[in-house]
Amino acid sequence: MLDVLCRHLPMVRLRISALAALAVAAVACTGDIVDPEGDPLEAATRAFDTTVAPTMQTKCVSCHVSTENPQFMRPNPTLREGVLTFNNGALVDLMDPQASRLSVYASSQAHATVGVNYLPAEAAAVTAWVELEALAAGVEAEPVVETAKITPVTGANEVDLGSIGLTGSKLTFDYQPLATGMYLSRIEVVAATGGVRLVHPLFVVWDGPTAIPDPIDRFSDIDLTVAEMTTSQVGGGTAVFVDIPPSGELSVHFKTATFANGMPPSDDGGIIGGGCKAVDQFTTIARPQLTTCANQCHAGAQAPALAATDMSKLLDDAQQPDACAQILSRVSKLNPDQSSIIVSVDPAVPNVHPQFKVPAANFATYRTQMLVWINAEAAP
Repeated sequence: MLDVLCRHLPMVRLRISALAALAVAAVACTGDIVDPEGDPLEAATRAFDTTVAPTMQTKCVSCHVSTENPQFMRPNPTLREGVLTFNNGALVDLMDPQASRLSVYASSQAHATVGVNYLPAEAAAVTAWVELEALAAGVEAEPVVETAKITPVTGANEVDLGSIGLTGSKLTFDYQPLATGMYLSRIEVVAATGGVRLVHPLFVVWDGPTAIPDPIDRFSDIDLTVAEMTTSQVGGGTAVFVDIPPSGELSVHFKTATFANGMPPSDDGGIIGGGCKAVDQFTTIARPQLTTCANQCHAGAQAPALAATDMSKLLDDAQQPDACAQILSRVSKLNPDQSSIIVSVDPAVPNVHPQFKVPAANFATYRTQMLVWINAEAAP
């Protein structure tokens, strides 16, 4: 039963080394559990005491035992139970552990302005603990749809979606190794007979048996329907993975992956949802920073650039909500600094987007202006 922690990667973004530190006794992320009949409540209590509580004692106690801040660091009767029940469960989400405020907000740009942030591994440990609490409470995890692994090669690659039942369809991308990571561009879905609908794609890099899911989960809002015999870009079409082995294998996990038969797909596919709420800030602050890119390449002057990042609506005053949504797919609300719209043109980051970099003298301004808009989108 506890192998859900390994297999349900959209919920648990946790490296094997961190998972082993929990008291779930995982051997590897293959469902091979030492004690498959173990008590999830006991495991949850042990996980909280050994991995979550020490982080909270180090990073939360200075603010969250005082009267002017939420007092969730007070035992009720134990610290674990106090955290679980605080404000009617406001800190944890047993139905969607990865959305738990204790891990998400404590790792966000907004929290960094008022307190000390959790590291990615610490936030992942919180999510894994909440997953155990969900198991102990009898919440059934949703099944995960995952493709077979591939070893990417420089240039064009494809992931056969036939391995998840979508015969003939595939996910394609161009791959470029970085010194300490991977750069994927032109990420597209090619739909065969029946079309496809893909919800929440999550790229997972494998370092041997260790699963390293995309830490910023950049495509979490994607609900993509592609009509049969057509091709559609996935989100912004690019992904930069850092601090992972460039030679690792890749797989893709989906919350849902089905045929599009019986649904009303658009003529050439498209993304559902994902609209902006800070269109005014985008138009006045971010848009001027992107105008050069749009004029020179991404508004249609160069087809490969348009396919990689579509800015076709950026220059039209009447289409700024749509223009904003096009660029929103290239940002991370949880980790704005890691948004590809910033990282890809950073002159200090080699190889990613080698055709263009913001001049070093202007990059700080570019970054600051883009973050104003991204943080407005990320605000509660």
